[in-house]
Amino acid sequence: MADPTLGELTVGVEGLALLRLLRADDHGAARAARMAEARDVLDRLGRDPELQGSLGVEVDLREGYARWAGTYDGPLRLFSIEEPPMERRLAAWPAGEVLDAACGTGRYAVRLAERGHTVVGVDRSPDMLERARAKVPGGRFLEGGLTDLPLPDSSVDAAVCALALVHVPEVAPALAELARVVRPGGRILVSDVHPFLVQLGWQAQFASGAGRAYMRLNRHRVTDYAAAALAAGLVVRGAEEPVLTPESVVTPTVELVPEATRAAYVGLPGVVIWEFARP
Repeated sequence: MADPTLGELTVGVEGLALLRLLRADDHGAARAARMAEARDVLDRLGRDPELQGSLGVEVDLREGYARWAGTYDGPLRLFSIEEPPMERRLAAWPAGEVLDAACGTGRYAVRLAERGHTVVGVDRSPDMLERARAKVPGGRFLEGGLTDLPLPDSSVDAAVCALALVHVPEVAPALAELARVVRPGGRILVSDVHPFLVQLGWQAQFASGAGRAYMRLNRHRVTDYAAAALAAGLVVRGAEEPVLTPESVVTPTVELVPEATRAAYVGLPGVVIWEFARP
Protein backbone atom coordinates (compact mmCIF):
# COMPACT_ATOMS: atom_id res chain seq x y z
CA MET A 1 0.00 0.00 0.00
CA ALA A 2 1.33 3.45 -0.93
CA ASP A 3 2.27 5.91 1.79
CA PRO A 4 -0.26 8.66 2.62
CA THR A 5 0.21 11.75 0.47
CA LEU A 6 -0.02 15.47 1.07
CA GLY A 7 -3.01 15.53 -1.25
CA GLU A 8 -4.92 12.98 0.82
CA LEU A 9 -4.16 14.92 4.00
CA THR A 10 -5.31 18.15 2.36
CA VAL A 11 -8.62 16.61 1.33
CA GLY A 12 -9.06 15.35 4.89
CA VAL A 13 -8.33 18.78 6.35
CA GLU A 14 -10.88 20.36 4.01
CA GLY A 15 -13.44 17.81 5.14
CA LEU A 16 -12.72 18.33 8.84
CA ALA A 17 -12.97 22.09 8.39
CA LEU A 18 -16.31 21.69 6.63
CA LEU A 19 -17.67 19.45 9.37
CA ARG A 20 -16.77 22.00 12.04
CA LEU A 21 -18.38 24.81 10.01
CA LEU A 22 -21.70 22.94 9.69
CA ARG A 23 -22.70 23.78 13.24
CA ALA A 24 -23.46 27.48 12.65
CA ASP A 25 -25.73 29.22 10.14
CA ASP A 26 -23.43 32.25 9.82
CA HIS A 27 -20.64 30.23 8.19
CA GLY A 28 -22.29 29.83 4.79
CA ALA A 29 -19.57 31.72 2.95
CA ALA A 30 -16.84 29.78 4.74
CA ARG A 31 -18.53 26.46 3.90
CA ALA A 32 -18.77 27.47 0.25
CA ALA A 33 -15.08 28.35 0.26
CA ARG A 34 -14.19 24.97 1.72
CA MET A 35 -16.29 23.15 -0.87
CA ALA A 36 -14.70 25.10 -3.71
CA GLU A 37 -11.20 24.54 -2.41
CA ALA A 38 -11.87 20.82 -1.85
CA ARG A 39 -13.04 20.49 -5.45
CA ASP A 40 -9.87 22.23 -6.63
CA VAL A 41 -7.65 19.93 -4.56
CA LEU A 42 -9.45 16.83 -5.84
CA ASP A 43 -9.06 18.07 -9.40
CA ARG A 44 -5.31 18.59 -8.89
CA LEU A 45 -4.58 15.27 -7.14
CA GLY A 46 -3.60 13.42 -10.28
CA ARG A 47 -1.45 16.10 -11.86
CA ASP A 48 0.18 18.16 -9.08
CA PRO A 49 3.52 16.62 -7.98
CA GLU A 50 3.39 18.52 -4.68
CA LEU A 51 0.08 16.91 -3.71
CA GLN A 52 1.36 13.49 -4.76
CA GLY A 53 4.35 13.76 -2.42
CA SER A 54 4.62 11.50 0.63
CA LEU A 55 3.98 12.87 4.10
CA GLY A 56 7.29 11.37 5.15
CA VAL A 57 9.10 8.19 6.01
CA GLU A 58 8.14 6.42 9.22
CA VAL A 59 11.10 5.77 11.54
CA ASP A 60 11.42 4.17 14.96
CA LEU A 61 12.06 6.17 18.12
CA ARG A 62 15.83 5.67 18.26
CA GLU A 63 16.43 6.69 14.66
CA GLY A 64 13.81 9.42 14.80
CA TYR A 65 15.22 11.21 17.81
CA ALA A 66 18.78 10.80 16.55
CA ARG A 67 17.75 12.64 13.38
CA TRP A 68 15.53 15.15 15.18
CA ALA A 69 17.88 16.08 18.02
CA GLY A 70 19.59 18.90 16.15
CA THR A 71 16.36 20.80 15.46
CA TYR A 72 14.14 19.63 18.33
CA ASP A 73 14.39 22.94 20.20
CA GLY A 74 12.79 24.64 17.16
CA PRO A 75 10.40 25.14 19.07
CA LEU A 76 7.81 22.50 18.28
CA ARG A 77 4.24 23.38 17.40
CA LEU A 78 2.65 22.28 20.70
CA PHE A 79 5.18 23.97 22.99
CA SER A 80 3.30 27.29 22.90
CA ILE A 81 0.12 25.83 24.41
CA GLU A 82 1.79 23.22 26.62
CA GLU A 83 4.40 25.30 28.42
CA PRO A 84 2.32 28.03 30.17
CA PRO A 85 0.15 25.65 32.25
CA MET A 86 3.14 23.42 32.96
CA GLU A 87 5.20 26.41 34.15
CA ARG A 88 2.35 27.59 36.35
CA ARG A 89 2.19 24.27 38.14
CA LEU A 90 5.98 23.91 38.43
CA ALA A 91 6.16 27.35 40.05
CA ALA A 92 4.30 25.99 43.09
CA TRP A 93 6.78 23.16 43.73
CA PRO A 94 9.38 23.58 46.50
CA ALA A 95 12.99 23.03 45.48
CA GLY A 96 14.04 19.39 45.56
CA GLU A 97 15.41 16.55 43.47
CA VAL A 98 13.25 16.21 40.35
CA LEU A 99 13.24 13.60 37.61
CA ASP A 100 12.79 14.81 34.03
CA ALA A 101 11.56 11.56 32.44
CA ALA A 102 12.03 11.33 28.67
CA CYS A 103 13.94 14.59 29.06
CA GLY A 104 14.91 14.95 25.41
CA THR A 105 17.27 17.87 24.90
CA GLY A 106 16.53 19.18 28.39
CA ARG A 107 13.61 21.52 27.76
CA TYR A 108 12.27 21.08 31.30
CA ALA A 109 15.59 20.14 32.87
CA VAL A 110 16.73 23.72 32.19
CA ARG A 111 13.58 25.17 33.76
CA LEU A 112 13.86 22.93 36.80
CA ALA A 113 17.53 23.84 37.35
CA GLU A 114 16.67 27.53 37.05
CA ARG A 115 14.08 27.08 39.81
CA GLY A 116 16.67 25.62 42.14
CA HIS A 117 15.90 21.93 41.69
CA THR A 118 18.51 19.19 41.44
CA VAL A 119 17.83 17.52 38.11
CA VAL A 120 17.95 13.88 37.12
CA GLY A 121 17.20 13.39 33.42
CA VAL A 122 16.39 10.07 31.76
CA ASP A 123 15.99 9.43 28.04
CA ARG A 124 16.48 6.58 25.57
CA SER A 125 18.23 8.78 23.00
CA PRO A 126 21.98 9.30 23.47
CA ASP A 127 21.83 12.19 21.00
CA MET A 128 19.17 13.97 23.03
CA LEU A 129 21.00 13.32 26.30
CA GLU A 130 24.19 14.82 24.89
CA ARG A 131 22.39 18.11 24.30
CA ALA A 132 20.67 18.01 27.69
CA ARG A 133 23.99 17.54 29.50
CA ALA A 134 25.43 20.56 27.70
CA LYS A 135 22.48 22.72 28.82
CA VAL A 136 22.47 21.58 32.45
CA PRO A 137 26.06 20.75 33.45
CA GLY A 138 25.03 20.28 37.08
CA GLY A 139 22.39 17.68 36.26
CA ARG A 140 22.66 13.91 36.22
CA PHE A 141 21.55 12.34 32.93
CA LEU A 142 21.00 8.63 32.42
CA GLU A 143 19.98 6.47 29.48
CA GLY A 144 16.75 4.61 30.10
CA GLY A 145 13.10 4.29 29.18
CA LEU A 146 9.80 5.31 30.69
CA THR A 147 8.97 1.75 31.71
CA ASP A 148 12.43 0.94 33.10
CA LEU A 149 13.71 4.05 34.85
CA PRO A 150 17.29 3.51 36.10
CA LEU A 151 16.49 4.88 39.57
CA PRO A 152 15.82 3.28 42.98
CA ASP A 153 12.42 3.31 44.62
CA SER A 154 11.39 6.61 46.27
CA SER A 155 14.57 8.35 45.12
CA VAL A 156 13.28 11.73 43.85
CA ASP A 157 10.95 14.34 45.28
CA ALA A 158 8.95 14.86 42.08
CA ALA A 159 8.87 14.00 38.39
CA VAL A 160 8.03 15.67 35.09
CA CYS A 161 7.20 13.81 31.88
CA ALA A 162 6.47 16.10 28.93
CA LEU A 163 4.90 15.06 25.60
CA ALA A 164 6.35 11.56 25.80
CA LEU A 165 3.75 9.02 26.93
CA VAL A 166 2.35 8.95 23.37
CA HIS A 167 5.46 6.94 22.53
CA VAL A 168 4.54 4.01 24.81
CA PRO A 169 1.83 1.50 23.86
CA GLU A 170 0.23 1.59 27.32
CA VAL A 171 0.14 4.39 29.88
CA ALA A 172 -0.14 2.22 33.00
CA PRO A 173 3.41 0.76 33.13
CA ALA A 174 4.99 4.19 32.65
CA LEU A 175 2.89 5.89 35.32
CA ALA A 176 3.57 3.00 37.68
CA GLU A 177 7.31 3.56 37.14
CA LEU A 178 7.00 7.28 37.83
CA ALA A 179 5.04 6.51 41.01
CA ARG A 180 7.72 4.00 42.06
CA VAL A 181 10.61 6.46 41.95
CA VAL A 182 8.82 9.44 43.54
CA ARG A 183 8.89 9.74 47.32
CA PRO A 184 5.64 9.78 49.33
CA GLY A 185 4.22 13.29 49.29
CA GLY A 186 5.77 14.05 45.90
CA ARG A 187 4.16 15.28 42.70
CA ILE A 188 4.17 14.02 39.12
CA LEU A 189 3.43 16.43 36.27
CA VAL A 190 2.59 14.92 32.89
CA SER A 191 1.80 16.53 29.56
CA ASP A 192 0.92 14.62 26.42
CA VAL A 193 -0.40 15.04 22.91
CA HIS A 194 -4.18 15.01 23.22
CA PRO A 195 -5.75 11.73 22.06
CA PHE A 196 -8.16 13.71 19.87
CA LEU A 197 -5.25 14.83 17.67
CA VAL A 198 -3.71 11.37 17.54
CA GLN A 199 -7.07 9.98 16.45
CA LEU A 200 -7.08 12.58 13.65
CA GLY A 201 -3.74 11.29 12.41
CA TRP A 202 -1.21 13.66 13.99
CA GLN A 203 2.23 12.11 14.28
CA ALA A 204 5.61 13.28 15.58
CA GLN A 205 6.66 14.94 12.33
CA PHE A 206 10.02 16.53 11.67
CA ALA A 207 12.31 17.56 8.85
CA SER A 208 15.93 16.48 8.63
CA GLY A 209 18.69 16.40 6.08
CA ALA A 210 17.27 13.15 4.74
CA GLY A 211 13.83 14.70 4.19
CA ARG A 212 10.51 14.66 6.01
CA ALA A 213 9.98 11.85 8.53
CA TYR A 214 7.67 10.97 11.38
CA MET A 215 7.32 8.67 14.38
CA ARG A 216 3.96 7.05 14.96
CA LEU A 217 2.08 8.12 18.10
CA ASN A 218 -0.09 5.93 20.33
CA ARG A 219 -3.57 7.11 21.24
CA HIS A 220 -4.38 6.98 24.94
CA ARG A 221 -7.85 8.04 25.99
CA VAL A 222 -8.11 10.73 28.65
CA THR A 223 -9.59 8.15 31.02
CA ASP A 224 -6.58 5.87 30.46
CA TYR A 225 -4.33 8.35 32.30
CA ALA A 226 -6.70 8.63 35.25
CA ALA A 227 -7.20 4.87 35.48
CA ALA A 228 -3.44 4.22 35.29
CA ALA A 229 -2.72 6.82 37.97
CA LEU A 230 -5.31 5.38 40.34
CA ALA A 231 -3.95 1.87 39.75
CA ALA A 232 -0.47 3.18 40.67
CA GLY A 233 -1.79 4.62 43.93
CA LEU A 234 -1.63 8.23 42.76
CA VAL A 235 -4.12 11.00 43.49
CA VAL A 236 -5.28 13.42 40.79
CA ARG A 237 -4.48 17.01 41.78
CA GLY A 238 -5.40 18.70 38.52
CA ALA A 239 -6.02 18.28 34.80
CA GLU A 240 -6.12 20.67 31.84
CA GLU A 241 -6.72 20.41 28.09
CA PRO A 242 -5.15 23.43 26.33
CA VAL A 243 -6.61 24.04 22.89
CA LEU A 244 -4.86 24.61 19.60
CA THR A 245 -4.21 28.20 18.57
CA PRO A 246 -3.49 29.59 15.08
CA GLU A 247 0.22 29.56 15.98
CA SER A 248 0.21 25.89 17.04
CA VAL A 249 -1.44 24.37 13.96
CA VAL A 250 1.82 24.07 12.03
CA THR A 251 0.89 21.10 9.86
CA PRO A 252 2.00 20.05 6.36
CA THR A 253 -1.13 21.75 4.96
CA VAL A 254 -0.79 25.13 6.64
CA GLU A 255 0.89 26.85 3.69
CA LEU A 256 -1.14 25.04 1.06
CA VAL A 257 -4.64 25.67 2.52
CA PRO A 258 -4.17 28.02 5.49
CA GLU A 259 -7.84 28.94 6.02
CA ALA A 260 -8.96 25.32 5.94
CA THR A 261 -6.14 24.28 8.28
CA ARG A 262 -7.15 26.89 10.85
CA ALA A 263 -10.85 26.07 10.51
CA ALA A 264 -10.10 22.37 10.95
CA TYR A 265 -7.87 22.53 13.99
CA VAL A 266 -7.99 25.80 15.96
CA GLY A 267 -9.96 25.32 19.17
CA LEU A 268 -9.56 21.55 19.33
CA PRO A 269 -7.88 20.13 22.44
CA GLY A 270 -4.19 19.86 21.62
CA VAL A 271 -2.57 18.76 24.85
CA VAL A 272 -3.67 17.00 28.02
CA ILE A 273 -1.92 17.89 31.30
CA TRP A 274 -2.18 15.94 34.54
CA GLU A 275 -0.76 16.67 37.97
CA PHE A 276 -0.67 13.69 40.31
CA ALA A 277 0.44 13.29 43.92
CA ARG A 278 1.86 10.23 45.63
CA PRO A 279 0.22 10.00 49.08
